Amino acid sequence: MRKGTLTVVMTIISFAIVTLYLSPFIWMIGVSFKPIGEWGASYFFPQNPTLRNYMELATGAVYGVRGHFPSIIPYLINSFVSSSINSILTTLLGAMIAYTIQRYRFGGTRLATWILSLRMIPPVAVMLPLVVIVKSLGVYDSVWGLILIYPLITLPLTTWLMIGAIKNVPRETDEAALVDGCTEVEAFFKIVLPQTSAGLAASATIAFIFSWSEFLIPLLLTQSTKGMTLTVYAAYFAQEYGVLWGPMSAAGVVIALPVIVFAIIVHKYLVKGLTLAA
Repeated sequence: MRKGTLTVVMTIISFAIVTLYLSPFIWMIGVSFKPIGEWGASYFFPQNPTLRNYMELATGAVYGVRGHFPSIIPYLINSFVSSSINSILTTLLGAMIAYTIQRYRFGGTRLATWILSLRMIPPVAVMLPLVVIVKSLGVYDSVWGLILIYPLITLPLTTWLMIGAIKNVPRETDEAALVDGCTEVEAFFKIVLPQTSAGLAASATIAFIFSWSEFLIPLLLTQSTKGMTLTVYAAYFAQEYGVLWGPMSAAGVVIALPVIVFAIIVHKYLVKGLTLAA
């Protein structure tokens, strides 16, 4: 088979595979624009497209068997605030831990391996004590409770990503800064950290995505608009008497869109950062 023909065949196969995996997402987008009479239809795209599902989410006009659902706006704010703060916090903490491990071999390889192993623990295994701790601290059902717990799932990942990024920064740059009169802290923030922009972008993106899409933690730590996130809000459209497919699909699109846009913006740094971490 000639090279040109092989390229065409591989392109067609790749396109088919991508389309297959994206079909549920495409179907969700189509349902979000369908009127109630078309929710159960088998075709992907609506015959009578409407923005009603999105308008009802924004105004809180969705009506189910348990009454009206509130507006999506407070839940969107909760998700954005908790995910953004967690992304910044765990990226910075992960960079500091990675710097200590990489530059001073603190804990050797065992500490780094232990940090990564924390991510292997299913969150449900430790949720009971976490709920007790959050309630005892008085931050239950609030965004601050989520910000306190989210680093448990994102800090191990950001630490490992930043270990790879800092490893690619020459040690001589730190030493030169120290010779010029910088302290260890100044050398880290002024010299090392700016050279790990790809790692920082990758860590921040991963932390944001994991926090934004988390379901179990906000489900157990929140119960009202004070702290509940989009993922829990969207799940409430599945009721014992049926599923409100239109509003649920619209909420799904709202959940997916910021992550997609964010990933597209930083995709160059994301790929480079993940490569450095590898």
